[in-house]
Amino acid sequence: MRTALIYGFFAVVSLCATSQAQSISVVSNLSFGNVYPNVPKVVSKTTAGSAAEFHVSGTAGFEVEITFLYLPTYINQGGFTMNVIFSNTDCAMDSSATPNQSSPSYNNLNPWQPITYRLGMNGLTIWLGAMAIPRVGQKPGSYSGPIQVRVQYTGN
Repeated sequence: MRTALIYGFFAVVSLCATSQAQSISVVSNLSFGNVYPNVPKVVSKTTAGSAAEFHVSGTAGFEVEITFLYLPTYINQGGFTMNVIFSNTDCAMDSSATPNQSSPSYNNLNPWQPITYRLGMNGLTIWLGAMAIPRVGQKPGSYSGPIQVRVQYTGN
C-alpha cells in the first residue's frame, strides 16, 4: 500500500492504491473567511474558492471509495477553539470532463459515510462545505484544523 499525505491549511489527504496509478491533491482548502462572534457561518460545497476542493486522478472507469477519515468538530488557534459542523449533505462530486461546482453531478453526499464513485476521463473532483460556529467572545485569529481523506480503488 502506498500512502501520501499533503498538509494544507485545512486539509490532509491520504491515498491507498493497488497496482494502478492514482493520486489525490488539494485544489483549495476550506476557508470561512471573516466570521463574527455568535454568528454561524456556512460555506456551501458549491461555493467556489471557499469550499474544500480535492482532485483524484487515476484510471478512467475504475471505481474508488472515498472516505473522510477525520472531519474536525472544532478548529483551533493557539489553544482557542471554534466549533465546526459537517452535515450529512456537505459533500459533492463530479467526474465529468468539465466539473461544475455550482451544479455537481453527484450532490448532497454524506461525508460521514464512505462514498463509492467511478473516475471519469479527467478523474474526479470532490467538494466539501461546513459551518463554523464562533462563540460569544470568540478570540480573533486564524483558526485551522485537519481534514483527512482516503481514496482507494475498490477493484470494480
